Amino acid sequence: MKSALGRLFKGSVILFFSAQMVVAAPGIWGKKAKGSEKKPVKIVTAVQVKPGEIRMDGKLDDPVWQRAPKADDFIQQQPNEGKPGSQKTTLQVAYDEHNLYVGMRAFDTAPDSIYAQLTRRDQISNGDWLGVAIDSYFDHRTAFGFFVNAAGVQMDQLLSNDGNNQDPNWNAVWLSRVSRDSLGWMAEFKIPFSQLRFVSGKDLVWGFQAVRYIYRNNEQDFWSPQPRDAAGFVSNFGELRGLKKLRAPRNLEFFPYAMTSRNFYPREPGNPFRPGQTEVSNAGTEFRYGITSNVTLNATINPDFGQVEADPSELNLTAYETFFEEKRPFFVEGSDIFSIPLGIGDGEMGSEKLFYSRRIGRSPHYYPSVSGDSTYVKMPEQTHILEAAKITGKTAKGWSLGVLEALTNQEKAEIQQGNRRYQEIVEPYTNYSVVRLKKDFRRGRTTVGLAGTNVFRTIPNVHFNFLAKEATAGGIDINNRWGHDAYMFQFSLYGSRVSGNKEAIQAIQKSSAHYFQRPDMKFTHYDPDRTSLSGLSALLFLGKIANGHWRGGFGGMTRTPGFEVNDLGYMREANYLSGFSWLGYQEYKPGKIFRDYGMNSNIWASWYYGGDFVGYGLNLNGHFRLLNYWRGFLGINRQGQQLRTSTLRGGPAMLVPGGVSFWAGFMSDDRKPVALEFNLQGSRNDQHFWQRSVSPGIRGRLRSNLNFSFSVNFSTGQNDFQYVTKIADSGSHYILAHLDQKLFSLTTRVNFALTPNLSIQFYGQPYITAGHYSHFREVVRPRAKHYTDRFAPYDFSGNPDFNFKQFRSNLVLRWEYHPGSTLFLVWSQGRTDFANNSVFALKENFRELFQAEGNHVLLIKLNHWFSF
Repeated sequence: MKSALGRLFKGSVILFFSAQMVVAAPGIWGKKAKGSEKKPVKIVTAVQVKPGEIRMDGKLDDPVWQRAPKADDFIQQQPNEGKPGSQKTTLQVAYDEHNLYVGMRAFDTAPDSIYAQLTRRDQISNGDWLGVAIDSYFDHRTAFGFFVNAAGVQMDQLLSNDGNNQDPNWNAVWLSRVSRDSLGWMAEFKIPFSQLRFVSGKDLVWGFQAVRYIYRNNEQDFWSPQPRDAAGFVSNFGELRGLKKLRAPRNLEFFPYAMTSRNFYPREPGNPFRPGQTEVSNAGTEFRYGITSNVTLNATINPDFGQVEADPSELNLTAYETFFEEKRPFFVEGSDIFSIPLGIGDGEMGSEKLFYSRRIGRSPHYYPSVSGDSTYVKMPEQTHILEAAKITGKTAKGWSLGVLEALTNQEKAEIQQGNRRYQEIVEPYTNYSVVRLKKDFRRGRTTVGLAGTNVFRTIPNVHFNFLAKEATAGGIDINNRWGHDAYMFQFSLYGSRVSGNKEAIQAIQKSSAHYFQRPDMKFTHYDPDRTSLSGLSALLFLGKIANGHWRGGFGGMTRTPGFEVNDLGYMREANYLSGFSWLGYQEYKPGKIFRDYGMNSNIWASWYYGGDFVGYGLNLNGHFRLLNYWRGFLGINRQGQQLRTSTLRGGPAMLVPGGVSFWAGFMSDDRKPVALEFNLQGSRNDQHFWQRSVSPGIRGRLRSNLNFSFSVNFSTGQNDFQYVTKIADSGSHYILAHLDQKLFSLTTRVNFALTPNLSIQFYGQPYITAGHYSHFREVVRPRAKHYTDRFAPYDFSGNPDFNFKQFRSNLVLRWEYHPGSTLFLVWSQGRTDFANNSVFALKENFRELFQAEGNHVLLIKLNHWFSF
């Protein structure tokens, strides 16, 4: 342990000095950063009106708009930061007992050039937009955003963490109207106070921002100036005043639904569970209730997510579980309070988190042990969520609260064995809980948070002894910004404890996150008699993140061998200590070639507990936008030789070659009717084995209400140490092979909007991959200095070659027939074909894929919004 800590310290010192610009930057020792002087706060005043005094027609000709104060000094953020908007924009605000009204006029000297696409709600599209964001908590970190384009399409977002987190899946019930005249276009907003969160008061002050986007100029104007190099967004808002004697509503909203679907699939003779088609009907409800003026209860009973888009296809040949994004509305909406990251940055580490909501309602863990030709099993595809509830809100004193609880059903499989039919449990009753508490200090620039998660399973019989009975995790996180938000300190510390039968803890110890059974495991060891496992995870970061051209930082992460959160979180592996540093330069001012650009460099190094050095890496990357609005990016990465514990899947750690990888891409001006993009990736390791991937794409608008996108991914590669299997006879033989793999996928999306509330979306993806295994070898000296000395020939008789093909699609008609109320018509299709050969011939593979019998689901779902 001392050796590991010593090496980490030495590595951190090197990384520290590689980020020397952080300690040398203006302001960190008390000096002001250039351009960081505090700017005056803009103020807009709302006028009170009587209910019904404003007609929502988008024309702004009601008498109230003649007397309401106007704000018209909008400032460009892009393309000419700091200059007045190229076109005049005015802003006015009014309110009555139940609603906030905003009137915006977008003057335009070329009204025929105003453009907007007719799309479904919440779809980001090209065109002219107007919008407002309201910080009704007045915490300078959280805001509710409402936007409408010149075609009347609405979009709303929940902004948190000073605008650095944006939740486009948050859906409010509000009204907007737009109109055009010879002077430009106008938008009128009617936002019920029930959709905001605030504390009642006699004279309220809220944070407020308004924005205009002029499509043809690629111009974005803000009422309260928003510097591009600022650390946050909400903290730069102006203020909305004049809200007198406003009482926060505590309303009750119901969203009951009814659903029916018919599933069509290949009929299997003799199988009573596969007659060729089945019909399913379901009903349930979601409701929201204002417990207090700014704390809300959201709950759902017997939810159904049949309209949700399918996950993309993949064939996972790694040791780790694939991370999929959450798409179910109940878990996506307002999810930011439950965002508890374990890592930092993006990529694989950026996906690791203490709470991964896809665990709730997952597929059953157990498959019945049955045999016989006349035995058939009907397995539930997912675990049914009986109920789920969450309480979220923020108090006037800066306390943010999030509590989530869900109960999933005890699922059973139906088994037909000869003339006997019976049921067997395949998933136990499970309760999931998440608690999140955060306190803001210094107007939100310092936050201290507590987080906790818990999973409790009712183990019904010995078949489920491999599952943990209880899993608990939690800890503290601290974020601090100073120097006019230019500098940031971040720290988190979490602990975990998992308990259950010996079989459960054995399975966790042997999982890819731990591999305690490794013969060369140091610091800890595999204990088959354990009934619990615990560990710690920590993160530390210090850096300059905004203001000026230069940014950078350094930090470290550690995760003890026993840290485990995969019952309700997501993590790939434990048992490491690492240090990292990065340095970046940003330029926002247009020059002779670039409109803006940025460059970053990174360096990192890691160790295992026990002292083994894992490896190091460094990269250089950049992005740019040309004056003609074409964009591009490129980067190169050098990864040193690594000591990996996952290569032999529980065998000894093995040295794998380092290598160089690169990536690059461009996208043409997306304001045009047709936009092209092209991405290229490649790598070559020190043993001269390579991987390449090209991904061209096209996006276009056939009409203002019809758009499409096609993206292709074609990759080829060689992996000279692909894991095959472990053979145990007189000893343990870890078999690797050389894998040549090719992959092709085509992702298609089409969006057709008949009105702002009636739209049709199509998503489809064929996915084809084939791989050929050769040069089978046994690993004999996994840490030998020379690569070839690590292997010995092995006569392997199996054939792991594969040809995997899959097609998934969704066709969804969505009609919002009343604000907050929606009708869905859905057709989902899926077909899969697999063969033990490595023939990659697209024409033949496509023919085989679409000749394979598929599964089809036709679904109708209706929900309705009631408010009391």
